[in-house]
Amino acid sequence: MVMQSTSAAASLTPLTLMYVPAPRVEGPLDVVVRIAAAGVCRTDLHLLTGQMVSQLPLILGHENAGWVHEIGSQVTSVAVGDSVLCYPFVAKGLSVPERSGLDTEAPDRQTPGITVDGGYAEYLRTNERSMVVVPAHADLASLTTLTDAGLAAYRACKRAATLLRPGDTAVVIGIGGLGHLAVQILKALSPARVIAVDTKPEALDLAMECGAHEAVAPIDLKRVLDGGARAVLDLVGADTTSNLGISALEFGGTYLAIGIGGSVTLPLADLVEGEKHIEGVFVGTYTDLLEVTELTMSGQVSPRIVRYPLEAANDALNALANGRLLGRAVLEP
Repeated sequence: MVMQSTSAAASLTPLTLMYVPAPRVEGPLDVVVRIAAAGVCRTDLHLLTGQMVSQLPLILGHENAGWVHEIGSQVTSVAVGDSVLCYPFVAKGLSVPERSGLDTEAPDRQTPGITVDGGYAEYLRTNERSMVVVPAHADLASLTTLTDAGLAAYRACKRAATLLRPGDTAVVIGIGGLGHLAVQILKALSPARVIAVDTKPEALDLAMECGAHEAVAPIDLKRVLDGGARAVLDLVGADTTSNLGISALEFGGTYLAIGIGGSVTLPLADLVEGEKHIEGVFVGTYTDLLEVTELTMSGQVSPRIVRYPLEAANDALNALANGRLLGRAVLEP
């Protein structure tokens, strides 16, 4: 069973259920994965509403995990039956960016669920380079959230951790599918005091469960800051959150934008006189996925997931669109 979007209309178009045969290997390095779980991401909403445009029809799903079902003739690092996570980019590894570990910049990369068919299905075709083998006992539904949400959160936290010293403060804005992971990763990687910010009381409760030192509404952030934040991670990316995050920085502080949708507006005088830094964070590398998976397997990070059967994909997407999710929704065939 797969889910295909049939329109990129301006509203949330329901996905249509349809049956298709399992894909077969086409090249010697192909791997077909039987899907155990596929994460539901706001990018899926962007595709459904036309904010992002891709070739249709398209099977959504770029956060994927499962079991190796079939392999190409030259595949050597995984075997049929292995439990695997799927790194979200499919590339050949030959370009200069890829040789530096940046498959995100591969000129010919494919992204299942965005540029080619993804994992809202029973099977997914990917390649050997994208495989991360995990123990057979691993909870693939929890780990699948690491392949995009966890990757972006980890890359931002890893960058912030290089800046944070004992006594410093880090702020995480937006405690959703990425933000609740960011709180935990920051606690694991840095000695900083972590303040979580969200408008929803239940999200603030989740932040405290995840180890935040404090969790406050946006209006209360300045009250709990002592001299400003060394690093601010904005997982929302709205005009209001970028303004809030930048205004919260201490002298020499860094604002890290992970969420998108809004813009950054800052007088150059404030930028210069405060020696503020503004950085963007995309998706992490394959090595980042290995590292955040290790943190999770060791118990230092615990993804909060809401499980849905694959047939209920529309329910999961609507829950995300209407702000009813705490953590990350996961579809299970």
